Amino acid sequence: MSRAYAGHRIVITGAGAGIGALMAEKFAARGAEVIVTARREQAARDVSEHIRNSGGEAFPYVLDVTDIDSIPAFRDKLHAERGRITMLINNAGVVFGGEFEQLPLADHLNTFQVNTNGLVAMTHAFLPDLIQASSAWLVNIASASAFLGLPYGSSYAASKWAVVGFSESIRLEMQMREFDHVGVTTVCPSYIATGMFEGVKTPLLSPMLTPDKVVRSILKGLKRGDAFVIEPPMARSVELLKGTLPRGIWDQVARITGVSTSMYSWRGKSRK
Repeated sequence: MSRAYAGHRIVITGAGAGIGALMAEKFAARGAEVIVTARREQAARDVSEHIRNSGGEAFPYVLDVTDIDSIPAFRDKLHAERGRITMLINNAGVVFGGEFEQLPLADHLNTFQVNTNGLVAMTHAFLPDLIQASSAWLVNIASASAFLGLPYGSSYAASKWAVVGFSESIRLEMQMREFDHVGVTTVCPSYIATGMFEGVKTPLLSPMLTPDKVVRSILKGLKRGDAFVIEPPMARSVELLKGTLPRGIWDQVARITGVSTSMYSWRGKSRK
């Protein structure tokens, strides 16, 4: 196994399960020291113990990104106990599905608090670490829904649109400030089989992704220095089609292919 990330210290939010846990495992196997964060202490401990039993280096920390005020204290604690980081992976996320006005407003606002506000707050807290490192990376997990409207998942899509705009802005800002050693990658997968999207009907030519497929694509994208990692391949054409076709025709295409109807039957769990 390659030791490509030896010497790196990586914070991963929402790493107690799903692709967060798998990313922690894969980066640790490649030599990184992984900071496994999760809302539940036992989940963080279980993932970290699994990594250590496999010969990797991992340390569990409790972190709820919705508690914005606690993030600087978490950073300071991490600095005191482990040191500065060289990579931040903002992976924590929630999704709620259903008719917009039938969902409690609290669910919509919580979606933004986790998917957008928490991600921005984590980046604000740790970007100085990345700037001071000799080689660093910011990885933000967005969604293929960031490129289109998603009926029955409107606040989820909107929160991920915000992540794409934020990530691209930071990427360009790093270039303009001549911090070329800080890479920024935005990950935009379609539906992943982690339980969050149980019940969805995946669009035409867009099968349910496995966590392993997504994580392998992330690792390849980072190795290439990609600004975007988009899966599956069909999702890469959405922006082009939406921007090229007349609005009415695109709306029909989105319905026929299942792009805009996929969340109608959602019954998955809300949080990863």
